[in-house]
Amino acid sequence: MRNFFRKFHLWVSVPFGIVITITCFTGALLMFEDEVTALCRDDVTSVAPAGELLSLDKLAERVDSVLPADVDVTGFVIPDSRDEAYKVNLSSPPRAAVYVNQYTGEITGKDERLPFFRTVFRLHRWLMDSDPGDGKVFWGKMIVGTSTLAFVVILITGLVIWWPRNRKMLKNRLHIVVKKGKNRFWHDLHVAGGFYAMLLLLVMALTGLTWSFEWYRNGVYDMLGANSGKKTAVVSGGKENATVEPVQQECPGNCRACTLPVCVYSSESASNEAATVVIGQGSAAQWNADAVSGATTVADTKYVDSEIVHSINNIDGISAATDVDAVTAATDVDAVTAATDVDDSSATQVANLSRSTDYTAWQVAFEDVKGRVSQYKSITVSAGAISVLHGGCGNVRAADKYSFDENGAITSVQLYKDSTAQNKVSGWIYSLHIGAWGGWLGRILAFLAALLGATLPITGYYFWIRRLYGKRKSRK
Repeated sequence: MRNFFRKFHLWVSVPFGIVITITCFTGALLMFEDEVTALCRDDVTSVAPAGELLSLDKLAERVDSVLPADVDVTGFVIPDSRDEAYKVNLSSPPRAAVYVNQYTGEITGKDERLPFFRTVFRLHRWLMDSDPGDGKVFWGKMIVGTSTLAFVVILITGLVIWWPRNRKMLKNRLHIVVKKGKNRFWHDLHVAGGFYAMLLLLVMALTGLTWSFEWYRNGVYDMLGANSGKKTAVVSGGKENATVEPVQQECPGNCRACTLPVCVYSSESASNEAATVVIGQGSAAQWNADAVSGATTVADTKYVDSEIVHSINNIDGISAATDVDAVTAATDVDAVTAATDVDDSSATQVANLSRSTDYTAWQVAFEDVKGRVSQYKSITVSAGAISVLHGGCGNVRAADKYSFDENGAITSVQLYKDSTAQNKVSGWIYSLHIGAWGGWLGRILAFLAALLGATLPITGYYFWIRRLYGKRKSRK
């Protein structure tokens, strides 16, 4: 039986090993993207505390004064730290945002992903492929998903092969020896290193599959009791697009904040108020809606066509930018939960947010909510809605949600502990995938496990080729 598993382990590994190495290595690189980005763009994301904080209405006024006529402020992301700049979400182009100094009102720069990490993410998720659309096979995503599924099988069969028959063998299989030559080192790295990393790799692979296969995602959500029925995405103009199953929030090792042109949270309370999403121009044939899982911004989204390239024009001297954190289209669009039967008037009301918005009410509501919470990572304020991101260990997307009226009075509260199972499961899957469940320690362990995972196919290929070469040499 062990011999069967050994052969099965080998022949599943051979065709998928290269893709597994790429996926693990790029995943490791993405683990600390936020920290590296903050370090590289410290002049944009950091500010020097000086004097009193400007109110949200004052900040909105100053940002509005330099925006094009057709671009509006749709939200603020307010960090807990006084030396981190506020992020201001914009209505256009999609996912656009700028950072603003909350003490002076000066725009410090655009919110954009570093080109390096944009490339790494596309390689991690789709092997640099683009969604062909029109229902055609998205080969990059399919290959990565299939390879990840094969990786699960490889890890399990590897554990069966590794399992020692006695204590002496156990001792040998738990050590990585570095002083007895490269062959022994590569062998121990594969055997012992694979064992130490197996559990985390298995968790990352099983959670990662939810972004690759809809059938798998639905199965996981059903098994955990988190599927809450079908949702309908609503695009600009209030037209219903298609009835789809709710899907996991897209991220994948991404965790970069992003913004829809216009978006309002659904509180997911008993009234099941509709959350509408204005997605913008282009094909809208296959949009999927997703449950909000307490992200730091109004919503996270990916687009279903070819790569989207937009520009921010004339924002306080900032040069026009292309590729505003554009990501190659995914088949699963991550939007907020869009409830069924959202009429045209609701979507039109959301789409018509303009400079006439009373941001004073936003400030009133923000101060009220801030006074209710003792600790948070960030507070996102948008039209009629506030989301308080908890931060810390566990579910990193855990958030309390508040609704407020035109006067800034809080009208409803939904604490994270009372949120839907779908909301919680979505956040936990993401947190487990990137290791954030354990704070810094969890992320470091996930990083090391991903690096070890990248070496497993390499060391496996090394011994397989060496064995083949040895057999051929012996025949001669």
